[in-house]
Amino acid sequence: MNAPKITINSAVETRTVTTKTGMQKPVYSQRATLETEAMRIQIEVEVDGLDKGYAVGSVKEWDLTTDLVPGRYGVELARRMTLVDPAGIKPQPANKAA
Repeated sequence: MNAPKITINSAVETRTVTTKTGMQKPVYSQRATLETEAMRIQIEVEVDGLDKGYAVGSVKEWDLTTDLVPGRYGVELARRMTLVDPAGIKPQPANKAA
């Protein structure tokens, strides 16, 4: 099974939501495209802050198995997505000067 591919389309955006207690809380997110073999849709990916976003144009894979959580009626997906580098691409180590 191939993991869904996530392509980041925008910089981090902020919106304010009101919690059930009436407090206002900022939510940081980026627009992205989720792509599988069967579909392509526009989604929002939540991030931790304005400076914690992904680079625009970067491609990640969604690690679905990490995001499975027990829910009220069985297995559900966590609200936040776990994005990882694609399996075929390994991060390059920094070159050390001799």
